[in-house]
Amino acid sequence: MKQQKLFNVLEGFDFNLLEQTGFKEDSVREEIIVPIIKALGYSASKPNQIIRSKSLLHPYVSIGSQRKEIYIIPDYLFEVSGKAAWILDAKAPTEEIVKSKNVEQAYSYAIHHEVRTNFFALCNGKEFALYDIGKIEPILHFPMKAIPAYWDVLKKYLAPNNVLNSHNLKLAKDLGLHLKRLGFDKFENLIFPDVPINSIGQLDPNMFSLSTGIIHENDRYVVTFDFGYEIFDQLKGKIPQRAIDRLAVR
Repeated sequence: MKQQKLFNVLEGFDFNLLEQTGFKEDSVREEIIVPIIKALGYSASKPNQIIRSKSLLHPYVSIGSQRKEIYIIPDYLFEVSGKAAWILDAKAPTEEIVKSKNVEQAYSYAIHHEVRTNFFALCNGKEFALYDIGKIEPILHFPMKAIPAYWDVLKKYLAPNNVLNSHNLKLAKDLGLHLKRLGFDKFENLIFPDVPINSIGQLDPNMFSLSTGIIHENDRYVVTFDFGYEIFDQLKGKIPQRAIDRLAVR
């Protein structure tokens, strides 16, 4: 049987270095990330350009009445023919890159109106995690020692010829997931002005639900709000009385 050796972009790297206290974020960038992004086909020149530490003119995101600061600027923004394609942030080997504040901050940067990418990634030297802004879990997550086995999949998502073609179908995003990613799910009160109410359903005698769509910073979101009778009572005078009468039947 014919055997073929898998391409290893990190061949020769000693992973024991990751355990040394002096091997920090800058070492992850130089020793691990730089070989990967060059092998994917990116460079300092156009059309597949690496832009390092691009700061934001307005480093915050706003949802409803709340504002959240973006205090981490990812190490790399990748552009393909002048269009932002994805971002990558290097972390020290001791940093978490799944279900952490690092993910929340990278997401906030990726969806910012000055950037707008569909993908963002984090790498701490030990692991690589690639995220789609529309999904809560990583779409690709692997130990760096196993990168030869994941290389073709990584290229399928992030190579310059592919990265902008993965989101041709523009679906409305889930607002609940968006809020959770940004960390706004922990706020007790959020105010959303000018949200249309298209339909209200009664789940049980004391529970109602409405679904609607909103546009925020040129992105479309779908959202469902569940609420009790106390909130329903506040709708009187704001929606047709006929709807109030029908929904008030227990």
